Amino acid sequence: MTASDDTRARTIARIGELVSKTETIADPAARHAAVDLTQAVMELHAAALSRAMEIVAASGGDRTLDALAADDLVATVLVLHGLHPDDTETRLRRAFDKLRAFFDVRGAGLSLISVDSTGVHVRFQGARPGDGTAARQVIEDTFYEAAPEIERLTIDGLDERRENGFVPLTDLLVQKV
Repeated sequence: MTASDDTRARTIARIGELVSKTETIADPAARHAAVDLTQAVMELHAAALSRAMEIVAASGGDRTLDALAADDLVATVLVLHGLHPDDTETRLRRAFDKLRAFFDVRGAGLSLISVDSTGVHVRFQGARPGDGTAARQVIEDTFYEAAPEIERLTIDGLDERRENGFVPLTDLLVQKV
């Protein structure tokens, strides 16, 4: 994870916390004002980003648009505002390529079964039994960040055990509830 990825993850988590706090404001007028303020700031940013994208495109900046679309931080904001130049399927394929590279270096595998504008279906082949929970989180986060508008995400193979007889230590320990 790069510093940019870490900053983006922390910021997104912070935004989620603030949205939750805003929803708990007891005074309806104050809650409404907070939501209105946030929406107004978002509309301003969306309009400015849209205009910036138009300026770049009009100046023949196809390489610049490609670079912006490929940058994880910028892409996240462009997707948020519906301004990402790539369609859903392209973004899902790019996310899949990143995930495949991520899992390949860890001795696991990810194969693409299908992808379209409504969702993606992948198969995970874990390197070790018990890889499923962490792998699911990484896969879900990556795909939903790339295309939050998707209707479905299907991940096969996460709960399967390898047939080599290996039992991880965590499966042998008594779990305290």
